[in-house]
Amino acid sequence: MPQPTTGGIRIERDGAHWVMWGEVDAAVAEATEHEVAAALSRHSTVSLDLSSVTFMDSGGLRLLYLAAASCERPPRIAGAPENVRDLLDLANVTDLFELES
Repeated sequence: MPQPTTGGIRIERDGAHWVMWGEVDAAVAEATEHEVAAALSRHSTVSLDLSSVTFMDSGGLRLLYLAAASCERPPRIAGAPENVRDLLDLANVTDLFELES
């Protein structure tokens, strides 16, 4: 059973826009996986606001990758903090996204 988290995802605009906040970790990924998959089934691309993310691990990265793999166009990421950009670089998946400054 996953531990309670201090982060999450709010899916807006019928699934076309995601706002992630706090610690986006494996527990958040597990708790939101079905909602994320449903959102991706309705849209050919999504935008993501990561400006309030304080931490992201491989579980959060998996959600981002799921968006990239499911969309026709690269998902647009706004407000990615440096630690998330570093994680994308480390995983060598930065090119799968359109990163806004």
